[in-house]
Amino acid sequence: MTSFVLNDDVGNYNKSNEEDDVCNEEDDEVDDVNGEDEDKEEEFSMTCYLRQVWTDSRLAYKDYNKSITLNYNQFDRLWIPDLFIRNLKSGRLHAITLPNRLIRLSPDGTVLYSQRLSMTLVCNMVLDRYPMDNQTCFIEFGSYAYTTDDLIFNWRINQSAVEMPETVSLPEYNIVKVTSIVCSTNFNSTGSFPCLKANFHLNRRLRAYMLTTYLPSFLVVLLSWLSFWIDPESTPARTSLSILTILTVTTQSSSLMRNTPTGSFTKAIDVWMATCLVFVFAAFIEYSIVNTLSRKKKKILSSNTVEPVKDVNSTLEQSAKNVLKSGSDHAIIKNKSFSNGIEHVSRTPADMFQTKSTKDNLFGSGWTKVKQYLQGHYNDEPAVFVELISRIFFPSLFFIFNIVYWPFYLTRSST
Repeated sequence: MTSFVLNDDVGNYNKSNEEDDVCNEEDDEVDDVNGEDEDKEEEFSMTCYLRQVWTDSRLAYKDYNKSITLNYNQFDRLWIPDLFIRNLKSGRLHAITLPNRLIRLSPDGTVLYSQRLSMTLVCNMVLDRYPMDNQTCFIEFGSYAYTTDDLIFNWRINQSAVEMPETVSLPEYNIVKVTSIVCSTNFNSTGSFPCLKANFHLNRRLRAYMLTTYLPSFLVVLLSWLSFWIDPESTPARTSLSILTILTVTTQSSSLMRNTPTGSFTKAIDVWMATCLVFVFAAFIEYSIVNTLSRKKKKILSSNTVEPVKDVNSTLEQSAKNVLKSGSDHAIIKNKSFSNGIEHVSRTPADMFQTKSTKDNLFGSGWTKVKQYLQGHYNDEPAVFVELISRIFFPSLFFIFNIVYWPFYLTRSST
């Protein structure tokens, strides 16, 4: 029957002469979408059924009232619109077990042309909010040779221009919606060419990045703060912890750089990782400051604690000698006796330091001053002060950063 129609009913058909004012209607059924490595390469891969419908009155037939499916070997006998994909990087027509192409003729001359294609498309991504970004990738069809005076492209009327099964998904994105537009463009040198465009609106899934990037780096920052509670004298422990956290954040940042596009723009994940690196590095600098202050203070204390003791001892010895020389006037009341109802107390120089006034005079100028000196400088110890401030300052500053960071990037539109 196919040979009958082509040979007899349309015997005068010549594919090299297209029919005037052909209107080509298209629809696209997406069979699979692949986003592997699309961020780094800025590309969008998909497998789809591309269907085109147009009416060619020269192919109308009367003696048979059913549609006819042509063999793929007969395709070269028909005129087919010179449709091409403008943002195509690479693609192929499936040919297992035979070329996946279909042409179906209707009695009124309507032609259905369907192909199964796998394509890798250019997708210019805006990654300033990565990985909290939304992307719009597209596929754009156009005619290479025919202008709008000869050929018009329209999306299929009264049907969804792009059909997508529920099973179609991307590893890192949610497909929010698909929109279709007519985008005929005018070129000054060659004229106006028909164009159709389908936009795929994608929303990146943040959950995976929370588990693999944000949470680990957050915990590393918390780990760096543990050094504030480790004894400053434990130099190996604090140094090892600081270096470990710095290397961990640096390695994580390098891994992200290898898997995302590089450019002059700064991504949201770059801001996060840079901030984490600053915090863990600042914790290491904090310990360097604490260690330096602690060693300086130890030197000061070691040089000052000996002299006050010597001064006190010499003061005590000199005071004792003076008391012994002064006689009974400076004796301490020791022995009690009663005569005529009056109590008499004898004094011995050996017990002079039991007198409160003498005790205050001596120790107030000696041991008490030493004690106050040490106690006061312990409370005002610069190293201890830095540690206490860091325990509050670092978490508070990181908390403020998170309050600013998350609302800013989650609500900000891509530029």
